[in-house]
Amino acid sequence: MTFSSRVLSCTIAASLLLGAQASLQEQGRITRIEFRAASQEEGGGMLISLVGTGQCSYAIDFGDGKSESRTAKLPDRVQHTYPGDGEYDVVATPQAPCEGTARARITIRSIDRGIWGITAEAGPSTEALELIVTIRGQGQCAVTLDLGDGNSQKFDATLPTTRTHKYANPGAYTVKATTVDPCRGQGEMKVEIKR
Repeated sequence: MTFSSRVLSCTIAASLLLGAQASLQEQGRITRIEFRAASQEEGGGMLISLVGTGQCSYAIDFGDGKSESRTAKLPDRVQHTYPGDGEYDVVATPQAPCEGTARARITIRSIDRGIWGITAEAGPSTEALELIVTIRGQGQCAVTLDLGDGNSQKFDATLPTTRTHKYANPGAYTVKATTVDPCRGQGEMKVEIKR
């Protein structure tokens, strides 16, 4: 009987030690904050990613007078809409045992008139190296569309608008749409043109 109680106490002590090591390994750490504009399909506003490791309880201050408390496995992402143009200091503060306060500044400039992004698809002709580019956005804007092969198109259009281009050779190209004041924004993507 004495022998088995000693074995039991050693097993309990070993279990407690292993549990302490496991909780040290699971301890979370916040390392940084990243931002990305959310598309209209995603609901608009900003997607704010809290980058790090492990499970964390934390409070995020959006810098506009609003905050939120969350518990999540990192990386974690939250969506937030800012009230207007300006600079906002975003701070994520963890609760123990999670570590690492993260701070970042975001500059918000609304786009009531301008380019939100671009999409592209192959043209209907199977013989031509044709690309159809859709410039997403809103309002009447002066647009420069750089097609990545030395060719560009300049035009005034009500956004969204679509343009077609035929490439001389197959290959990888970077397509970029830009605008000028009073419009804002730009769109860029890489395309692969194949025969």
